[in-house]
Amino acid sequence: MSTSRGPHRRSYWLTWTLCVIISAACECAAPDSLKLVWLSNTSLTCNDGSAAGYYIRRGSNDQHWVVYLEGGGYCWDAASCNARWRRRPGLMSSSRWPRTRRAPALLSADPQANPLWHASNHVLLPYCSSDMWTGTRTLRRSNNSFAFAGRLIVRSVLDELLQFGFAGRLLLVGSSAGGTGVMFHADSARRSLRTHGIRVAAIADSGWFLDRPQKTRRASSTDNMARLGHSLWLGSPPTSCVREYPKKPWLCYFGYRLYPHIRTPLFVFQYLFDSAQLTAEGVRAPRTRAQWDVVHETGSAIRESLKNVRSTFAPACIAHGALARPEWLAINVSGVSLPRAISCWERRFSRSNRKERARCAPRKLVERCTWPQCNGSCPRLRDPRTGEEVALAALLQSFGLDVRGAAAAMGLDARALSRMSRAELLPLLAPHT
Repeated sequence: MSTSRGPHRRSYWLTWTLCVIISAACECAAPDSLKLVWLSNTSLTCNDGSAAGYYIRRGSNDQHWVVYLEGGGYCWDAASCNARWRRRPGLMSSSRWPRTRRAPALLSADPQANPLWHASNHVLLPYCSSDMWTGTRTLRRSNNSFAFAGRLIVRSVLDELLQFGFAGRLLLVGSSAGGTGVMFHADSARRSLRTHGIRVAAIADSGWFLDRPQKTRRASSTDNMARLGHSLWLGSPPTSCVREYPKKPWLCYFGYRLYPHIRTPLFVFQYLFDSAQLTAEGVRAPRTRAQWDVVHETGSAIRESLKNVRSTFAPACIAHGALARPEWLAINVSGVSLPRAISCWERRFSRSNRKERARCAPRKLVERCTWPQCNGSCPRLRDPRTGEEVALAALLQSFGLDVRGAAAAMGLDARALSRMSRAELLPLLAPHT
């Protein structure tokens, strides 16, 4: 080894050693990473009894906090929980949590990736309770069972954040099961934090599930799964909703039933053809006309369930979850992007002036088109069996569109139409669907 490289090597090891010694304050971590903090209340754990915690990064805007509840499905009885433990143990344990985590899109400090909240204080709650953040079962009954303390974990994290000088505004956000959790926690968070002068608003991303009957013999009823889960988790839905459904409190796990009882400002993002909802109904990879009929029925049902939601953004896509993904910037409805819609929604309940609010987008942005993937900003649809992108023409044909007839109406050859790209095809088909 040449002597000229020795000083550089010694300098590197010195820097590395200093980072290890003062890791709490060192900036050697990736610039877009969040730091792990374990909950001080050690009685609140993940499913397997391992410690619960959260990731945090302080931003330059001390008056705005974004707290994000991760999603990741749930389990509802011994069989489903044991299967989840075998297949996805990372969603039930903190034993392999890294000391730092790269921020998802909505918690990024990069203004290009996160134009709305890059300067905010960011908090990420990793999901390890498998209960849609609603459980209060803290003790494992035996070595073969699990704890479900999601609701208590959220409360404890919010309490701890007050020790960080928590002030100003809190935006509680969640995706999938985290989106359901947000709807559960929005009002309780608002009530507990307003005594500290903190204003709360919430965004539910893809947590708006329906209790529709299963469409195949292999699918389990979402209503039945919620019933079993509510009992297993010792779930604690908002009291006002339980009063409406005293004999079936698990119905409060479904967004359209819970929404009328939420008083906190809430923005609902929901794909009209939510892939998690379709999977729950037994239609994971639709191929036949009958399966596509189910897809259309689900889309119509989701559209109908959103009609009384004051602030909603609903593209006609087959997808699930948006805000944690980079493509959230590109999603739009009627030419209004998702970031712009959320920005306008935030202005309405903030102290912005009337002129700013007047320039804003409509509160309700629900796709007018009624067929799946008709929105050009939809995430690409891929066949779960092969991983390959599904061609739009083939997709349309599989759920009953007469491609030959559509081609003739547009003065095109059917083979030419089938070879068109998504960007070419959508503008042509829009007037004919």
